[in-house]
Amino acid sequence: MSKLLPIAVLISLWTGVAVAGDLTLLRIPIIDLDTPGAFEALQQSNPTHYEKVRQIVTGILQQPDAAVPGWMRANFDARGVLYSQIEMTSYPPKRRLSFALDDTRYVVVVTLTRSGTITPLK
Repeated sequence: MSKLLPIAVLISLWTGVAVAGDLTLLRIPIIDLDTPGAFEALQQSNPTHYEKVRQIVTGILQQPDAAVPGWMRANFDARGVLYSQIEMTSYPPKRRLSFALDDTRYVVVVTLTRSGTITPLK
């Protein structure tokens, strides 16, 4: 019984630290890059983030879906990458991407392009 209390306290502390780490991403400012003028404003206010976001949006389609979070972390130090596997019902199809750079979270809708040829059913 005497060892049970310290173990419970340690588990509570670890849980608290893990939750606090997740909450830090919720408290940072969110910029919706689909808002008119958002890219231009970002270019003026934070040229470093603008260049990273530009490279992410143009390069994401060359990455396999499963590799996107790792690619963004390794190349751009992006955290909390969410790249939805659900495509929007539009033409062309689109997906929502969100990620954090430093102390700012960005949200953008990425238009998917399909390469290859279309083969009709026979």
